[in-house]
Amino acid sequence: MATTNRIRRKKAIHSITFNVFVHATEDESKVLAALRLIVPENVRIDRQPVTGHFGNAIVILKARTGQAQAIRLIIDAIRTKLPKRELIQLREQIPQHLSERCTLVVKFDKQAAARGVLELGKEDPLVVRAKIAAFPARLGIAAEIARDVLNNACIC
Repeated sequence: MATTNRIRRKKAIHSITFNVFVHATEDESKVLAALRLIVPENVRIDRQPVTGHFGNAIVILKARTGQAQAIRLIIDAIRTKLPKRELIQLREQIPQHLSERCTLVVKFDKQAAARGVLELGKEDPLVVRAKIAAFPARLGIAAEIARDVLNNACIC
């Protein structure tokens, strides 16, 4: 009887958080739909009303998950819905998207997402933060793990 080598793969991402601002001039349901473009239905989205700098009403939509299945769905959604050229650009620029705490920060265009299209963006974005499970917690290791996740070579 042949022995089976079992390789235990460690979780590549501890958790993913999302946040997006809904301004008073925007339709909250459309922004929520934009967020749902990559956030699975089983992940709760919290709503936090705040007041802007000039007294304007703003709602912050936030979500967080550490569930492996939800994280896989999110990464798969990003990999499949982001245009190939932008996915390649993101992979090439991973070090620029990593914080000192090994968190991958990716900003998507909120307006495009409201139209059902996932695109990278910086102006008034939908922000995704993925806490990379790098041990030891070094940026080079985190960048390699993040690149593997985006290449589908690593378990989420």
